[in-house]
Amino acid sequence: MYRLLTVALLAISTVSATSLFNVSDNSPAMTDHFRRAGWLPASDEHLHKWMQAAVDEVTVGKRKNGTLLPVVQDFLDFIEMNAEMYMGFHQMFEEQPPSSLLSMVPDYQTMFKLFNKIIQEAPPYGPIGPPMYMIINGAMNTQAGFTTFLDTELNSHFRTMFNTWAKFLDSPDSRYVLNTGEGGWFNSSALSVLTEFYGGLTFEQIYVSDPSKPYWGYKSWDDYFVRLLRPGVRAVTLPGNQSLISAACESQLYNLATDVKAEDTFWVKGEPYSLLHMLNHDELAPQFIGGTVFQGFLSVTSYHRWHAPGFIGCSPPRRSGEPNNPFLRSLSFITALTTRMLIFIESDNPNIGMMVFIAIGMTEVSTCEATVKEGQHVQRGDELGMFHFGGSSHALVFRPETKLQFFDNVSQPGDQVEVRAAIAGVM
Repeated sequence: MYRLLTVALLAISTVSATSLFNVSDNSPAMTDHFRRAGWLPASDEHLHKWMQAAVDEVTVGKRKNGTLLPVVQDFLDFIEMNAEMYMGFHQMFEEQPPSSLLSMVPDYQTMFKLFNKIIQEAPPYGPIGPPMYMIINGAMNTQAGFTTFLDTELNSHFRTMFNTWAKFLDSPDSRYVLNTGEGGWFNSSALSVLTEFYGGLTFEQIYVSDPSKPYWGYKSWDDYFVRLLRPGVRAVTLPGNQSLISAACESQLYNLATDVKAEDTFWVKGEPYSLLHMLNHDELAPQFIGGTVFQGFLSVTSYHRWHAPGFIGCSPPRRSGEPNNPFLRSLSFITALTTRMLIFIESDNPNIGMMVFIAIGMTEVSTCEATVKEGQHVQRGDELGMFHFGGSSHALVFRPETKLQFFDNVSQPGDQVEVRAAIAGVM
């Protein structure tokens, strides 16, 4: 058994470590994995076509004279009434090179019209990547953007706007993309990707669904996004073995690092983990200095619920970070910056002891929801919580005393990791 010590939602930062892999977000191999996972557009041509259509819609098309939703208008007023923000938003557009594909968004006024469009729509299936991130990417990846997008009040407005979008995605009105047509999540291309790693099973054999019902039985876009696996799918490896660590999420391996340091500067070494920032200086954090971090990332088409890596007891989930901070510069970096949920877990096996599961919200809505409570005992493989729509990553953090042997199914960055499959054994 495992006992949950704390469950907390927070905003936190990263530390340095010795990486077992040569990991870089800019490597061709990882870029391809990110494209396949739906974090990046399939090609510049796909992005150009989508972006041009979106900009045309809000500048010369049907939304040209549309009224901004109150939440978007309030956000725009904040930019224009705050001298620092006003200057920053002007500078970030001036700093974009004219040759940049993302400079198709010419100014912040157009950007906010695009925000207004996106938060009234459900994301279609397609090769674009997270739509909100595609809109802000060019502006925020400038020096002015790098500085401006760290502002706490700015991110508070993003959070409020994303909450409005989340309400729409949780409503029946968002189901219109749950169909078999172009851009629908049940067309043949989408179903091929959604079932790719399940050994020939169909969608309805993998997930709780009913193709005979409208929208295959889902009540909203979000209901589809957090869909349940059918019993027996992704079964726990050797469920009675208390010396195994199971994958907490259906994901792809991003990094495996040892000797994680208390604090580090990501801009010096490129891919460090800063443990005290990751764990928000929690009183339990010092126990993990010098330990191991296992990090994976989820695709847009993944199963998005989290499961216990071992037999554990939980503490209340803790939240940390700047909610919905729209950064995607380094997956290691975001473990310490973006909104994340921490679940401290105590194993009944003393050779494992305490560990931490970190759910990391990234781009778009990226809400972390725990379904466990402090003090609860769970079995390896039991549900801990879920991500709601948005880019997601997660990490498992182990103490230095926990001596782990990782298995061949997690040997290379980009490896597909099946939720509840064994990924390591304790020595």
